[in-house]
Amino acid sequence: MKEVIFIFKNKNNLYVSICLFIVYLVVGFPFFHESHPSNNVFLFNIPLRTMSGLNYLGIIALSLLFTSFTLAVKSLNQYKKRTVLIGILLATFIPLYLADTYQKTFATGVYAISYEQEFSECDIRKNGDTTLVAECNLLLTNHSNSDVDLSLAFIDKYSDVEHDMIKIINNGAPYHLKIRKNERKHVEIYTTIDVSQLEEAMDAGSMKMLNIRIESDGKERKL
Repeated sequence: MKEVIFIFKNKNNLYVSICLFIVYLVVGFPFFHESHPSNNVFLFNIPLRTMSGLNYLGIIALSLLFTSFTLAVKSLNQYKKRTVLIGILLATFIPLYLADTYQKTFATGVYAISYEQEFSECDIRKNGDTTLVAECNLLLTNHSNSDVDLSLAFIDKYSDVEHDMIKIINNGAPYHLKIRKNERKHVEIYTTIDVSQLEEAMDAGSMKMLNIRIESDGKERKL
């Protein structure tokens, strides 16, 4: 008991630190399992910017985290560096673990859908003189015990403005599909577009590691 009293200088600071850490997890939770520009600035897997500017909610979450670290250090007489190191590890890995666990157990609708981006690809080819054909393959998994009806469109993670490749594969979007309960589904999307609708002429092309936007029951995720 004496050792415990010696370690802790101010237990109230410690309790507040733990509470702030929990609030950080709650505030930061929406940012996990979402796609953000790869050239973004991240801290603890939280983006500091979005396509439209500063990510204020993310900045608030990080402010809560750093305040939590500060109070934790002030509450101790020793093991301060060790505590901060443990806090950094927890802040890095716990949210991702919680997001995975939530998605595979309690999540419903659009939040129960995972997207294996590394297996996604689209091929574009010319069909005649005036038509381009796009074929896309995606891999989606529904972790819930209910069917999920989705609408799906492709997005450019670097810009809100569609370039020609995205415009081609989005011709006909949003695409409507159903992922049955606990189903891992290969989704095939086929669409055509008149080349006169494009700013620049092209004959063929391909894309991998595609980003998508899915919607269900008024809720949206970007993956």
